[in-house]
Amino acid sequence: MFQLLASKLIPDWDKPERPEVRTAYGQAASLLSIGLNAALFLLKLLVGLAAGSVAVVADGCNNLSDATSNIICLFGFRLASRPADAEHPYGHGRYEYLAGLMVAALILAAGAELLKSSVERIFHPALPAFSYLMAFALAGAILVKLWMMSFNRRAGEWISSGALAATAADSRNDAVATGIVLLGMFVSRLTGKDLDGWLGMGVALFILYGGFSLIRDTLDPLLGKKPAPDVISTIRERIMACPGVLDTHDLMLHDYGPGRRFASAHIEISADDDILALHGSLDALTQDFLEKDNIHIIFQIDPISQKDTEENRLRRRLAERVCIIDPRLTIHDLHFLRKDGAVRIQFDCFVPADVMIPEKELRRMLSNIIWASYPGAELHVTIDRDYMAPPH
Repeated sequence: MFQLLASKLIPDWDKPERPEVRTAYGQAASLLSIGLNAALFLLKLLVGLAAGSVAVVADGCNNLSDATSNIICLFGFRLASRPADAEHPYGHGRYEYLAGLMVAALILAAGAELLKSSVERIFHPALPAFSYLMAFALAGAILVKLWMMSFNRRAGEWISSGALAATAADSRNDAVATGIVLLGMFVSRLTGKDLDGWLGMGVALFILYGGFSLIRDTLDPLLGKKPAPDVISTIRERIMACPGVLDTHDLMLHDYGPGRRFASAHIEISADDDILALHGSLDALTQDFLEKDNIHIIFQIDPISQKDTEENRLRRRLAERVCIIDPRLTIHDLHFLRKDGAVRIQFDCFVPADVMIPEKELRRMLSNIIWASYPGAELHVTIDRDYMAPPH
């Protein structure tokens, strides 16, 4: 069903990696959701007023807020598709994340309003009216919401959109909310007790929980959440497969919106290799990342002599000693300079996030290791935190 509808609405629907196709998916899903949510709002408003049910009316108002959030998504996709300009050289892709955040905020607002109405109904109960026509209308609304959830979820997965994932979650919440309201109507009819307020409160708490979860999920890319381990491992494996690369470290990946990622990495090479040949290999690798993953990546080359030099002996000795402190610590970018009788040593120490040694204490231990062999040496140590993946 999803593929059939997408093929009818979206040209080149099977090429979601294209920016224009991605935008078309977002706009089509948003327009469909706006129309269906507006229709559900009118349906539930009429049913709720006829039955005197605050839960049904509140559920309908939730659909109206959903239509508003779909409009935000629509504009979010349009703004995100704008090309880079002089003031925004990385593009406008994060507008989509902001749209998802605003949808989550509207879900919270709808949940809070429903909670307020439900508490009032608990203190002032009134048995709602019931008719099978009303029950069929609400059941139909549940089916529509389940279809919307499925469509938006598939579209969100197809184009990797957090905004559409939020819309799908909202549709799921609505289906659950309407289902609880419908169940409450049958229970009230059978028992003669007004459960409308209590059921409405349960629905409100469910919506609020979903809203808080969505805010967390949409804030993560804006705040710079660490990419998934498999993404980092894949990038590192492809770099290490490049001829001439001995090791890589300080890999960083920045997200400026779906399909707009920028990366940088240090690579270690032999100082005796053909730099021009390696440059050609790295250019090909850079193009490969851009074409296959839409990742703009740059490399910093760290040449390392393979000869038996004092610097290399120090590098091996230091690597062995830091493993005694903690096996997860690694050393890279070591530079050794002896001039006019003075020694200057500079290196980086990678510290995984789960290593709990205080930085001041770690610096003291590293300094003692160096000064044991080079008393009075000028020492410059950089502590690398676990941004991405450790060097090997």
